[in-house]
Amino acid sequence: MIKAVFFDLDGTLCDSDAAWNIAQSETFQRFGKHYPHVSEETTTETWTIVHQRLFQQLNAGKLSMAEVRDSRFPCLFNELGFPKDKTMEELSHFFCSRYLTGLYLYDDATILDELHAYHIGIITNGAHDEHPDSQLSKVRHLGLIERIQSLTISDEIGVRKPKIGIFKIACERADVLPKEAVYVGDTLQNDIVGANRADMISVFINRKSESLIPETTDERPDYTVSSLHDVLSCLRSI
Repeated sequence: MIKAVFFDLDGTLCDSDAAWNIAQSETFQRFGKHYPHVSEETTTETWTIVHQRLFQQLNAGKLSMAEVRDSRFPCLFNELGFPKDKTMEELSHFFCSRYLTGLYLYDDATILDELHAYHIGIITNGAHDEHPDSQLSKVRHLGLIERIQSLTISDEIGVRKPKIGIFKIACERADVLPKEAVYVGDTLQNDIVGANRADMISVFINRKSESLIPETTDERPDYTVSSLHDVLSCLRSI
């Protein structure tokens, strides 16, 4: 019997990619006014390289997500040969604040209001502090605190998806066994792999209708949906 339904946050309940792209575009416009001699192409390429390096350290367990976030602008300025000054701090603050204000729930997130029979939780990778760019701030900004019963964030517990530890802790908090829980997410590698390995029912939301071929058994979801509303049909069939 299913007793809990957990959701990923970014890309599942909210359109974080769109918010990120808006924040990045507007921040780079401001950047260009301060440093007109640097092309936007150079800034974008350097920004991408910086993020790749930081996420390599994150995935290796050498940095937390909060540390990645706090390092990206200092690293960007260092790569470009600029001093880490007030301008850097202003741009970093603008980016993080704009990213937060640009976040909106997907229309089908109303599914949360139709799951009263279940424990509703969120399991997400990211920072857990009071910074504007943290998963905790996102959940508050989106009005989700009042609509869920539990929130499990990787930086809080020191375990990132797809490691099964974060899923097991979320289930313990909800007082359910993993086999009594459903997990809905938008990535095969983090969400589906983790949920499957934790012995949860995995639901892959394929918003872009992409043709994805699981490379391993762990990447094969129990269900695939194109809308969160379809999760109700999955629950009925379990």
